[in-house]
Amino acid sequence: MKINRILLFVAALFVLASPKVAQAQSGTAALDKVVEKFRRSGDLSANFTLTLYNALNEPVDKQSGTIKLAGNKFYWKTPTMTVWYNGQLQWAYVASTQEVNLTEPTAAEVASINPYILINTYKQNFTVKALKSKNSQLRVAELTPKKKGTNIERVVITVNASSWTPQSFQLYYSDRTRSTIVLSKYTAGQNFPDATFVFDKKQYPNAEIIDLR
Repeated sequence: MKINRILLFVAALFVLASPKVAQAQSGTAALDKVVEKFRRSGDLSANFTLTLYNALNEPVDKQSGTIKLAGNKFYWKTPTMTVWYNGQLQWAYVASTQEVNLTEPTAAEVASINPYILINTYKQNFTVKALKSKNSQLRVAELTPKKKGTNIERVVITVNASSWTPQSFQLYYSDRTRSTIVLSKYTAGQNFPDATFVFDKKQYPNAEIIDLR
């Protein structure tokens, strides 16, 4: 669940880090430009702080970490978990148990966690509209899934209008829980080696690999 929430937030960041998107009612024309810019931006990285809330709006977990994206590959790391995905295989390392779950996600599973796929299919999956902001320096946009019955009700994103970078995110779920994230140090135009997205046993000599394929 944490993987999905982190990557969905980041995907929303990449989609909505544009004033035109925040101002658009339908968002489709502006999103097309953002998607094209995103495709040309090269490899990306960002820092994040994720907070999870229960149905009573009480914080139940908070973690900070980093995420890296390159095409259909991704890597993210927090103090408790590190995940690598090389476009075919996924390794999830849990620091407390020193176990690595190795899986080969299905196309549907990848689509649910891969920001590139999420972005490329936003027209089919989301309605985008602008929300009012009391602060003239902020822009707020909302993504609502078109498909009924999903576990996600909506995503609200606040963008800093002076730098046109995302400031905060809120993801609301059908079970009344929600998540928020703050992103920083968003950096485009990087060039990560393929090894970035593959688990390296040498770096974790005591790790036990559990093959779940």
